[in-house]
Amino acid sequence: PGDYNTKTDNPWIEGPWITKHNVKYYLQCSAPATESKGYADGYYVSDNPLGPFTYASSNPFSAKPEGFINAAGHGCTFTDKYGNWWHIATMSISVKHIFERRLGLFPLTFDKEGIMVAHTEFGDLPMIMPDHKYKDVSEFFPGWMILSYKKTGDASSSLPSNPTTFAFDENVRDYWSAATGNKGEWLSVDLGAISTVKAIQINFAENNTQLFGRDNVPSQQYLLEYSNDKQNWTTLIDKTTNIEDLTHQYHVMKTPIKTRYLKVINYQVPDGTFAISGFRVFGSGIGEKPTKVSTFNISRTKSDSRSAILSWTKLKNAIGYNIRFGIQPDKLYRSYQVYDSTSIAINSLDKGQRYWFAIDAFGENGVTPGVTEEAIIQ
Repeated sequence: PGDYNTKTDNPWIEGPWITKHNVKYYLQCSAPATESKGYADGYYVSDNPLGPFTYASSNPFSAKPEGFINAAGHGCTFTDKYGNWWHIATMSISVKHIFERRLGLFPLTFDKEGIMVAHTEFGDLPMIMPDHKYKDVSEFFPGWMILSYKKTGDASSSLPSNPTTFAFDENVRDYWSAATGNKGEWLSVDLGAISTVKAIQINFAENNTQLFGRDNVPSQQYLLEYSNDKQNWTTLIDKTTNIEDLTHQYHVMKTPIKTRYLKVINYQVPDGTFAISGFRVFGSGIGEKPTKVSTFNISRTKSDSRSAILSWTKLKNAIGYNIRFGIQPDKLYRSYQVYDSTSIAINSLDKGQRYWFAIDAFGENGVTPGVTEEAIIQ
């Protein structure tokens, strides 16, 4: 259990779900606990729906321990009308209450050996929903990268405990808040240079609210503007008469815009103050892709082979790294995303199982895949 799988108490095992694919039955279940970043789904396989079931070689198959929002457990697997497979899972916030959570939707595939994979890599970046039977999951990812990470923000007001930096730190567990919920409170972001904006997600937070349930709740109403000089503003999205109760508002630009500054202005909040956990801007910035992670260190010991410690050198133009790993060099099905870090301890491996790792660098202009190396148990 725990955000980083370091606690020693017993985990919670729950959420059974069976999927039949070809002639195999996949018994899925979740662990270790709803409130943790490490919440994930694993599975067992059988030729019979009543078993006996064998523990799968690649577990957990659905996990998202880092990024803007975390966890991917207690889910179910289904197909859409085109025959595409999906996995929908619980994403944890769990700050104000243990069951403060959201739902995440991920493409799912079976490889030629029947290994089930939920593709959570960059799972909280923009996705293109298919209107056909897809051939490869790469069709889902348009390559729109995060442009707002750790950028400078400004606001009409801020509570001392909720500064503007919390709206741009890629962490749903904290948030910026204005001093009031009054019309006219606002938050802006400086992207640092004129960038190509293709999508925006405004994630509203609840602060000082007294709402219980969602029936007859007033909706978030706001105006989204953009500017190149921070003086002259143009309306981008007008939601000042919005009646949809939707906490996470996502907007795709019909035509990409080039801008440096974006501002969201409050017109109405359901209750409490005007608060945002993530003012997320996607597209492409200036500069080049990151260089390649061509070498890195891995430490994995016999004393506890469930853990692996990786370290590497910081790269130019990289704002983060996506660690991919798996049970074979060509089956790096699991991922672990980090920002502003050059080391990580992964504590969710299977004891004694061989693993290979690769570290992909990502920045505002794309992803650069890294080399693959095996973690030898010393």
